[in-house]
Amino acid sequence: MKNNAKKTLSLIVCLALVLGALAGCTAHVNVTESGSTEKELTLSAPLNIGTLMGPTGMGMAGMKSDDISWLNVLVYDAPDQCMAGLLNGELDIAAIPSNVAAVLYNKTEGGVKLLGVNTGGVLYLLSSGVPAVSSLEELKGQTVLASGMGGVPEYAFKALMSEAGMAEDDVELVWMNSHADVVSTLLAEGGYALVPEPQVTVAQSKSESVEVCLDINAMWKDAFGYDLPMGVVACRTELAEQRPGDVQYFLNEYAKVLEGYNADKDAAAETIANAGILPSAGIAKKAMPRCNIMLETGFDAAKGILTPLYETLFAYNPQAVGGSIPEDDFYFTKDHEADHSIRLTF
Repeated sequence: MKNNAKKTLSLIVCLALVLGALAGCTAHVNVTESGSTEKELTLSAPLNIGTLMGPTGMGMAGMKSDDISWLNVLVYDAPDQCMAGLLNGELDIAAIPSNVAAVLYNKTEGGVKLLGVNTGGVLYLLSSGVPAVSSLEELKGQTVLASGMGGVPEYAFKALMSEAGMAEDDVELVWMNSHADVVSTLLAEGGYALVPEPQVTVAQSKSESVEVCLDINAMWKDAFGYDLPMGVVACRTELAEQRPGDVQYFLNEYAKVLEGYNADKDAAAETIANAGILPSAGIAKKAMPRCNIMLETGFDAAKGILTPLYETLFAYNPQAVGGSIPEDDFYFTKDHEADHSIRLTF
């Protein structure tokens, strides 16, 4: 009897250990109505995610939560804050300018992985209280306010100037800390400014004198033959190697948010406003059509979007991409499955 009791107790303990191990797994198998199985990912540990007060922040607004044990989404004013957080380990994942991801990959010798492209062209030249211009050549001798030094805004604008036969000193670019600073200065002092959406809509909502003069994205496509990808989402390589399931979980949740936005634009605008990304749902809804929010994560898709940009910037200034075009191991989805292709439609 005692031996039987001991055997029974041992079986119970073993069963408990097995069930406990299964409960702690980061992947579960669900059976669909058709009888097939699919893997459901869960987080093994919290993720700290940095995003920006712009289209990336708008896209990630639906993932903001008071429960930091899930996804802790932090919103920053300037890209360098996200870059610093990614480098010092305070952030696991961050939204950064598309060329900066290449720079970090090269400078850290592969310490950063590209997860996906999340923002297309959103850059415009605005005027306020000065004559509108219809070409870059008309800006000769003028001052242009801008933010994003070292990122796509700087290099795209300068590359277009070069294509137009202009020298860099033909235009004085005054670099400011954030897009919000650029808008507030433009409204207070007038002049010209290089501004992305949704700050274009914010500026026009505050003053009737603000006019969109040039669509930098359209000019880029005319000059180089492809759309301008401005923003990406990247992670630390250590995270990608040690917790690939958590990275896939994040991308799945990101995709769900954007699918929800496409299903209900009014609810999306409310979500963006409630997250503090934009001052009101009305402005969010008005800005969204020009924010070019997307999520392209597949290896071929992401590489196909970014390689032309990297080649163009490298030919203009190799340091714009950190000295060389990233190798295939730069892309997370070269070795991991996460094939999302979503664009907000209007």
